[in-house]
Amino acid sequence: MKEKDQLQLLIEETGCEQAEAEIALSLSDKNIEKAIYAIGFLLKFITVFKIKLIFPKENIYGLIHIAVNMKTYEILRFSMIFSHNPAIYEIAANVDWFSFEKAIFSARLDSGAMENYTQKIEENLKLYTQQSIKESSVISKEEISTIIKTFFHPIIIKMETVNEELNLTQFKKLPDYNTKQNEISFAGYNLGSVKLDVKILEDSNGKPAEKITESDTVLSLITDKRDIAHYLAHLTGGRKNGIMIPLPAMVKKIYSKNNDFEIHLHYAPSITGLTKIKSGIKLKVLETKSQLWWKK
Repeated sequence: MKEKDQLQLLIEETGCEQAEAEIALSLSDKNIEKAIYAIGFLLKFITVFKIKLIFPKENIYGLIHIAVNMKTYEILRFSMIFSHNPAIYEIAANVDWFSFEKAIFSARLDSGAMENYTQKIEENLKLYTQQSIKESSVISKEEISTIIKTFFHPIIIKMETVNEELNLTQFKKLPDYNTKQNEISFAGYNLGSVKLDVKILEDSNGKPAEKITESDTVLSLITDKRDIAHYLAHLTGGRKNGIMIPLPAMVKKIYSKNNDFEIHLHYAPSITGLTKIKSGIKLKVLETKSQLWWKK
C-alpha cells in the first residue's frame, strides 16, 4: 500500500490529523496496524460528559450521557432518561462512562421511567447540544451545563456534571462490566437484570397453568411496548421485520397467589420475562426435542 493510501486509511480509522498520521507511521516503520494501535493510545480527544439532573418543582430526576469528539465537535454517543423515581439520582457521576450509560438504559426499563417524556426531549436536546457545541470555542463541563440549563429554561434545574477524557482505544474497548457491577449498583435497581412484559401462548391441548414447573420450556411472546424492550426482543430472536414472533423460553420461577400464577421466564442471563396466568388456563409447553440446542 502506498504511503499516501496508508495516511488516508489511518486518518479515516482514527480521526487523527495528517501530521499525527505521518508521525505514527514513522514511529511504526510504516506498519499501518501498529500505527493505528499507537494512535489509539496516544490521542486523547474524546470527552464524555456524565450529567445528573433534578427538576425540584416537578419532582423529576434525570441522567444524561454525552460523548464528544473534541477535534470535530461531533457527538459520538447521546443517551438520557427522566424518571419520577429518585433512586436513579443515587448513581455516582464519577463511575466510568460505560457503566453510567448502562445505568441509563437499565433505568429506562424500570418503574417510574418517563419513557414518552424522554423520547420527546431526547432528539431535540441532542440536536440543540450538537449545534451549541459547534458554535462554542471551548467545550468544558461548565459549558455543557450551561447548554443543558439554557435548553430547559425557564424550568429550574439542579445539576451535577462530570467529564472524563478518553483516548480512542479506551472508547472503542468496552470496560469489563462484570468486575464493576457492585461498584455502581444503587437503590431500587439491579443493573444486571432486565424484566420484560410477556405472555405465554395458550394451547387447548397444553399443560394447565397449575402444573407448569420450573425448567418447562414454553412458547412465549414479548408484549412489552417500550423501545428498548423491542431492541432486546430483536437480540433474543423474538422480533423479526418489526413484528414480535413467538419465542421458546424456559420457566425460571413460579409464584402462586390465590388463583393467579406469576411466571418468570429465562431469555438470557440478564433478560427475564414476567407474566401472570389464571389457574386452569392451558399453556403451550414444548417438548425437549423442540427446544433450541443452546437451551437444552
